[in-house]
Amino acid sequence: MDVQMFFFILLFLFQEDEPKPEDCIPDLPGNEHARDFLAHAPTRGLWMPLGKEVKVMQCWRCKQYGHRTGDRECPYFIKGNQKIEQFRVAHEDPMYGLLKEKANEEKQMRIQQLKKLLEDSTSEDSSDSSNDSREKSKKKKKKKDKKKKKKKRKSSHRNSDSD
Repeated sequence: MDVQMFFFILLFLFQEDEPKPEDCIPDLPGNEHARDFLAHAPTRGLWMPLGKEVKVMQCWRCKQYGHRTGDRECPYFIKGNQKIEQFRVAHEDPMYGLLKEKANEEKQMRIQQLKKLLEDSTSEDSSDSSNDSREKSKKKKKKKDKKKKKKKRKSSHRNSDSD
């Protein structure tokens, strides 16, 4: 009987020396959920009670245990990576490709409409401008001719006076 009692005492002492899983996480206000979960988690076998994964790790950003840096559970997850997160969400969306394609098609249609409008307006302007330029050139020629005639008259008038 003494041997059995001694064996139980040794077993009890060794069990107390074994660290408990929850002792690896500091007892801070943000870590009580992780500590509670580890306290009741199975110690042998590959168990995932209620589908929860046991994580004994510390996040570098928030310093809490139970998740890693960059995990979605971290309160600082979105704060540091808002642009990257928006890009990821947009590209994981199955409608993203369709919406992007539709937007590109609309853009191309609009560009074609504007090109057509520009061509139409330039062709009208060119025909109008060519008519206008012809009229302007005729007016300029008439003015030059009138000036030449006036000069000739003046010069002929002076010549006749000097005679």
